[in-house]
Amino acid sequence: MKNCLLDTNICVNYLNALRKNIDKRSTEEQRILEKIEQIKDIVNLYLSQAGVAELRFGAEKSQNRIANLKRVDTLKKAFPELKIDNEVWNDYVRIKVELSKIGRLIHDMDLLIAATAKRYDLLLISNDKDMDNIDFLVENKIERENWL
Repeated sequence: MKNCLLDTNICVNYLNALRKNIDKRSTEEQRILEKIEQIKDIVNLYLSQAGVAELRFGAEKSQNRIANLKRVDTLKKAFPELKIDNEVWNDYVRIKVELSKIGRLIHDMDLLIAATAKRYDLLLISNDKDMDNIDFLVENKIERENWL
């Protein structure tokens, strides 16, 4: 299996699963926790800076701000954060142009996450419906899986 980049929605399910007793977890949370636990010693799992920014934004506006920010920091220690460098920005532009030509745009943060996967040649793990649009890419193909 290829190394993976975890999208924000996958990270949220994982973090929620970690803080709950097994009988309180949703099906999605349990599935993500099990999948990550199964493969974390076999493949490398990464985060994008864009995904971390989305997680921090959610934590900052939450009622449990301090605890949630600590959870994000713990996640960053478990899974390395990949930088958005010039190559990511170049891929971002190429992907955005290609998607715009076929009328399939996605949100900029999602596009940055997808561009990070492309730049670092990672399998993008996402349950985000917007990410379905990257499946239409021809020139800038990005491998993607939905574990849910």
